[in-house]
This record gives sequence, structure tokens and C-alpha cells, in this order.
Amino acid sequence: MQENQFFCAFIQKYTHAWEKRKLSDEVKINGRIGFRGYTQADIVTKETGVLAYSPTNIVNNQLGRKHNDTYITHEKYEESPEIMVKNSDILFVKTGSTLGKSALVQELNEQATVNPQIVIIRSKKLDEYFLATFLTSHAILKRINSIKIGGAIPTMTETELKKFPISAPKFDEQTKIGNFFQVLDNLLALHQRKCNMLKNLKKGYLQKMFPKGNEKTPEIRFRNFNGEWEEHRLGDVYAFSKGRGLPLDNFTENEESPSIAYGHLYTKYSEVIDSVKLSSTDQGVFSKYNDVLFPGSSTVPNGTAQANALMLDNIKLGGDIIIARELKNKVTHAPFTSYQINFQRTKLFSITVGSTITHMYGKDLAKLEFLFPEFKEQIKIGNLFQTLDQQINQQETKLKHLKQLKQAYLKNMFV
Repeated sequence: MQENQFFCAFIQKYTHAWEKRKLSDEVKINGRIGFRGYTQADIVTKETGVLAYSPTNIVNNQLGRKHNDTYITHEKYEESPEIMVKNSDILFVKTGSTLGKSALVQELNEQATVNPQIVIIRSKKLDEYFLATFLTSHAILKRINSIKIGGAIPTMTETELKKFPISAPKFDEQTKIGNFFQVLDNLLALHQRKCNMLKNLKKGYLQKMFPKGNEKTPEIRFRNFNGEWEEHRLGDVYAFSKGRGLPLDNFTENEESPSIAYGHLYTKYSEVIDSVKLSSTDQGVFSKYNDVLFPGSSTVPNGTAQANALMLDNIKLGGDIIIARELKNKVTHAPFTSYQINFQRTKLFSITVGSTITHMYGKDLAKLEFLFPEFKEQIKIGNLFQTLDQQINQQETKLKHLKQLKQAYLKNMFV
């Protein structure tokens, strides 16, 4: 694979053995000493205080900020100079449900400290990015799970952390490995930003391209479209039916057999998540190109209030799928209908029944009313959101691949 060749270009071949050491020989570890802990009286506003990092600031081994960050007085901050956070420090969670999470501090431009759940690991001899990556390796995570104490609030003592064995190569190889993972992390961050940007763009367009409340026109439209949208009952434009349950002996592992939308898990446009393969296709209900599919039941609260346009022919549909099939040609555009119903999914809450498992029925869907513009405008809107979803899916696929690549290297590059 191209990415593999690209990353391997960073790593020269080294033959010397890695040296085994204790973590405490290579780093300084400091945490907030008990009698220097802070109370509610020490917490102040952002404008008058100093940031105190907590485990919630560490996401995917990256350090971030939250709207509800904690700030303490300058007096309490200056009381513990050994835990004043600096660039190249590593913040490591030693207590709580996220025990073992860590993040390398980079581009810090303000005063900061840590709360009692975090210790600061400061390298004395090791490349900081090599060390930060080592602390996320499979060997370390496995050791953390083996020595943690406590039930509801798992904990690891600083004494145990200092005893951690670490194998490290010579410094120049550490730097090579550190640079390697830094490039990989930068690529992950880049694709995550692109993915978030596309999701925010889609969210913004959804808010502005469908009428809200009692309005009959959206806030923004494509050029040359005007006039109010028309209200239709879904039952006036769609016929509702269900898929058909199938016996277990119809299922197969043969990848060349057609798939079946068996169940109710739909999370993305045109993507059936809960699917299996069939050994026979001579009976049952099949999808058509312009169908809109609904999950008939869900164990997720309000989970049935989802619609998805299935833009693929000849997919066999299981018994828990509600099918909305157009009554007249060129009246509705399936992607448009799907996106509009999902945007206004609260309308569907009123027709769901049940508590632990909620259900929805075609006869009730048929009574709901939605607004529709002319067919050409529906196509424009549906195609826009379809394109955005395809771009989001591409970014998510790249992210998934890069994460898998990183995990493979973490498993094989540290001893």
C-alpha cells in the first residue's frame, strides 16, 4: 500500500538491540500532592485564573479545550511549581474511568496545571514523541490493565508507574520513530478536521435548506427556484409495505450472493449496516431504485425515527424494514425525502410506540405531512446532500485506514 511505503521511508534499518530500563530512570513523574489539592473555593473564572487540565481534555491522545474547563487561582497554581505544565510534557491519567489516557503537550501558550487525576511525565533522556507514543502502545495498555486497583474508580499509583519497564533504542532511532508517528498523527488530525468541517457544512445546510416551523420556504435556495413548498401526506405519494422474514437456512457466507437488509440499523445514506448474505433469491421482497427505507423497530430511544433512501436495485429486504415506494413517477426524489424526514425526525416521535423496544408502522407514517418543492428542486437538494455524505464517507474511510495503520505499527514497532 502507498501509505505503508511512504511511512517506511522515515525509518532506517537499525540492527542494535533495544535497552531495557525502568521508566523512573528516564523521566520525572509529578502529580498533585494531596495537601495541595484544590477545593471549590480555589476555582475561579477563566479571566482571573489558571487552567487545570482534567482527563476530559485528553481525546484520542490529543490535548484539547472544553467550554467548561476548570480554572484555579494563581496562588494555588504557584503553590505547586513541579506540576506547572510545559511544552513537551506528557499528561497521563492515573485515576478514573479513562485510566491510561495520555497526551503530549504541544504549542501551549498559557499557564496551566493539572488536577489530581493526572500526573506529568517529563522526559530526561528520551525523545518526547517516542515516549508519548510508547505510552500508547499495546504493551503499556496491557500492563495498566493488569496492575490497576479499585472497581468503580480504577487507580494506578505513581509508584507502580515509575516501575514500568521500557525498552528503548539509541536516541537517533528514537527520533526517527518519534518523527514517524508525528507525521502519522498529523495526517490523522488533518483528515479529522476535514471530516468535521464537512459534517458542520452539512449541518448548516440542513438548517437552512428545509423550511422550519410553520414556514413554507427555506432560508436559502438554489438559483431560479421560488414559490412556497407544497404540503403532502406521505400516504399520498408513497405506498407503504414491509420486507419479509426469512428462515435461517437462507443465509450463507458466499460473498457473491446478494445481500439482505436484515434488521433495522441504518446510519448513513445508502448504506445498510446490518446485512447478511443469502443462499437463495427466489422469494422475498426486493428494493427498487427510488425506495425510502425505515427501520421498523429499535432498542435506541427514538431510534425508529430515521429514514434512508436506498439507491440500489435488487436488495432483498428483511421483515423489520418498512418500505416507502413512490406511487407516481417524478413526484418525489428519494434522497430529498430521506434527508427531509431525518432533519424533521421529531415528527416521527409521535407515531412510535413501545418503551424498551420502540416500533413504527407504515399506516402511521402515511398520515404524516411534509413539505415538497417542485421535483427539479428536490433533485438539486438531494444531490447536494448525497455528495456531502459521499465526501464524509471518504474522509471517514481514510481515517479508519490510518487508525488501523497506526495500531498495527504500535503493535509491531515497540518491544
